[in-house]
Amino acid sequence: MKYTIQAKAAPKNIYPSTLRLGGTSPQGDEISFTNYYMELNGKPYFAICGEFHYSRYPEADWQSEIRKMKLSGINVIATYIFWNHHEELEGEFEWAGNRNLRRFVELCRDNGLYVILRVGPFCHGEVRNGGLPDWLFGREFDVRSNDEGYLSYVNRLFREIGKEARGLMFKDGGPVIGIQLENELNAAAALWEETAKQGDEYLSGGASGEAGSEHMRLLKQYAVDSGLIAPIYTSTGWGEAPFLEDEVLPLYGGYAYTPWSISDPNQVQKPTPEYVFVNFHDDEAPGGEFNPPYVRTKYPFACCEMGGGMQTWYLSRFQVEPESVIAMTLMKLAGGCNFIGYYMFHGGTNPVGRTGYLNESTTPKLTYDFQAPIGEFGQIRESNHLLRPLHYFLRRFADRLAPMVTVLPEGAEAITPEDAHTLRYAVRTDGKSGFLFVNNYQDHVDMDTHEEVVFAVELGEERLSFPQRSSLTIQAKASFLLPFNFALDGLNLKYATAQPVTAVETDEAATYFFSMPEGVDGEFHIDAEAGILEVAADGGDVAEVGGYNVLIPHDKSSMIVIRRDGAREVRIYAMSAKEASTLWELEEGGQNRVMFSPVPPAQTPDGIEFIGSGQNEFTFREYPGGADAAQWNTVQADATVSGRSEGWFQAYDVEVPLKSIEFTTRRVHDHKVILQLPEDVLEGAEEVLLSIDYTGNVGYAFAAGQLFHDHFYNGLPWEIGLSRFRDVLRRGEIVLETTPRRTGAVSVAADAAMAVEKVFEGEAIAVFHSVTAAPVYRIGLRRQK
Repeated sequence: MKYTIQAKAAPKNIYPSTLRLGGTSPQGDEISFTNYYMELNGKPYFAICGEFHYSRYPEADWQSEIRKMKLSGINVIATYIFWNHHEELEGEFEWAGNRNLRRFVELCRDNGLYVILRVGPFCHGEVRNGGLPDWLFGREFDVRSNDEGYLSYVNRLFREIGKEARGLMFKDGGPVIGIQLENELNAAAALWEETAKQGDEYLSGGASGEAGSEHMRLLKQYAVDSGLIAPIYTSTGWGEAPFLEDEVLPLYGGYAYTPWSISDPNQVQKPTPEYVFVNFHDDEAPGGEFNPPYVRTKYPFACCEMGGGMQTWYLSRFQVEPESVIAMTLMKLAGGCNFIGYYMFHGGTNPVGRTGYLNESTTPKLTYDFQAPIGEFGQIRESNHLLRPLHYFLRRFADRLAPMVTVLPEGAEAITPEDAHTLRYAVRTDGKSGFLFVNNYQDHVDMDTHEEVVFAVELGEERLSFPQRSSLTIQAKASFLLPFNFALDGLNLKYATAQPVTAVETDEAATYFFSMPEGVDGEFHIDAEAGILEVAADGGDVAEVGGYNVLIPHDKSSMIVIRRDGAREVRIYAMSAKEASTLWELEEGGQNRVMFSPVPPAQTPDGIEFIGSGQNEFTFREYPGGADAAQWNTVQADATVSGRSEGWFQAYDVEVPLKSIEFTTRRVHDHKVILQLPEDVLEGAEEVLLSIDYTGNVGYAFAAGQLFHDHFYNGLPWEIGLSRFRDVLRRGEIVLETTPRRTGAVSVAADAAMAVEKVFEGEAIAVFHSVTAAPVYRIGLRRQK
């Protein structure tokens, strides 16, 4: 079936923003804004923000995890500063250890990442009282109000944060480019968690209307007075939030999983509108649920809370589909978003406070894994592998995409989230070139597969119809973007049924990497040019039809080489979806390097290190691109690395001694097992990851009678990394327990006396099936000089 879109569009009307934001660093870097995107040194800059809460992660591991985020394509780390993590008892501030904000920000700086501090005072984040200390309640004043009593405490908090972050602002040469004020004012309430239960709201969502705007003005004033001076001030914009015109950039988001919509009488979540294309930056176009209190074309549409996952809630036990995360990003980009932000990008663990557990009552007491792209124990998830190539694309080609206008096909506004049959697509274009966005994912809906798809893009006098030689099938849950009239080092790629990822440029060649969607053959149509001498593909078919049409099978990877007279070669490496999931882009001396590895790497000052679960031997490949192949030495004495040439790549075989994890399991009951691990279980390994297969309601892990981890059952394995629990291992046995998962109904016995007897009728399951343990290896390599 042919799908046509009228993409003839005038260039986007882009002008300097009226936002009184921006600033210059001592190094001469300048941040500014147009009405459509952020700029760095006068050029479009795509902020790719990932949320990571330092106080929910061991300080000793921050650097390693920050490096993982950077290699995942993140260039800005956002983090909440939870008030009750720092001043749990009135007047006693704690900034040491896992609460060392300054150290965390410094590590971000040292690894070349910007930072946005979400200073609150209310944060939410599934933290007790939304992060407000217990002692702040029950006072004469109302929290989140303009009462002088409350504001005096807020001012004191901001001054403490300012002391910790002194010298780390962008204007001082530091990495802090943004300050978020409050969070979800008028949209989320502050529960006093000492007595509240799920659904109880002890307080409203804070000041509203003019009082709310005044509240935000005062918070900004306190932040500035405290030295928290940044080029960007932000606030969450949803839920009719109070808004400071021209002073604060409003941020938005969206989630595929909305556990707050689930209750005892309503156990089924409805599909969200997040996967229907919307033009966020057009005042004439239907905006869906996006109806800001300002002209939409006045400010960039920016996000801080696109669902990188979602924390399980007691009444909502979903499994986050990795496809939901990448589709969310593509939908925001297609709609004109030029500033993306994930909540969460990295999971964590709630600290135990001096007054008890610091979590919100709807969630587990300890785990805050969030099913995020990087898990609670540093696991690299499938969603990370899907997102990473797109992040590299945004970093490399921001100047192309950012100025482009959104165009929706006729009838797009009539599509509903429940519609499983209509193909969803849109375009971003400058009127001559652009990107076709395709989405066939919708949460809580089984989407149709679309076969024999052909797209026709009308660009005024030019009409592009593709593919021409292959059959395009769009599978359920698929989402991707396809380029048209894409510049390749002086050549024109008329269209491709593959997604651009990045490029490596050397004197010898300009090499472009493209990822073919699952099940989609890569068709690349290159305009004929007088200087082209030869077009060849080592694993595909080349036909000369109105130019050069190269067809690559979707399950193969192939290099297309275009030799030119008097110019360097242009190469296109077409990757299968499987291979693209193993691509990592590193930077070294201002030059990017492309690596393929099944084990996640992280860049270090003098090399790389691989952190892999259960993999003591593997092969990675680097693309030299005409440069000399790297020579690697191992950091560990017991590790080996050897290199060899493998076509266009240099391959390296890496191996460390296999570590065997031996432990005993003793079953007390089906719902209770005892693990006995040796005290040296962590020797020779970076981490040991337990994987617990069970069926139940809530899982508990105890040592010497103390709870050290927990889990709300959702059908996925319960994982526990042991390295941060070394003290637990010294106590001896680990006890795993689970309560029953019940399917049925509870009633009160008719003959119940004073003590009401509840009767359950149905199925109740509480059983541990198996427990396995896998070593996590850290293997360091140093470049040979």
